[in-house]
Amino acid sequence: MGFLDRRAVRAAVVTAAGVAALGLSTVTASAKISYDFKVSPHTVKAGERVHVKGDASNDSEDFQKFCVQQRQGKGPWHTVKCAHGGIGLGGAVDTWVQAKHRGTLQFRGALYETGWTSHRLHLQTVTPTETVRVR
Repeated sequence: MGFLDRRAVRAAVVTAAGVAALGLSTVTASAKISYDFKVSPHTVKAGERVHVKGDASNDSEDFQKFCVQQRQGKGPWHTVKCAHGGIGLGGAVDTWVQAKHRGTLQFRGALYETGWTSHRLHLQTVTPTETVRVR
């Protein structure tokens, strides 16, 4: 094999490796999580209701479930309501929550997911927290 032949083979191998790496990076970067989460109004009187609406999904082929969670002040998060969920679709939740106590109420959306080999849901992502002031 001559010097030019070895150089051509080396260039072909480097090019093929680069194309393969580029293909892998586009495949891994294509998995996207999308969500929409809204809470209104942001100030209420004690006893009034707050409208919470959201949905989320991940374009993977795993079973997913979207839930709305709340907490009073800095307490622990509690699940308010969950969608039925499905493969590649976390579902949507549209609910009303009564603000029972004065202070702050925080809401967030949580997307849970499970793989084909596991039956346990694990937390995949949460939305940014929305705060409601209760007077």
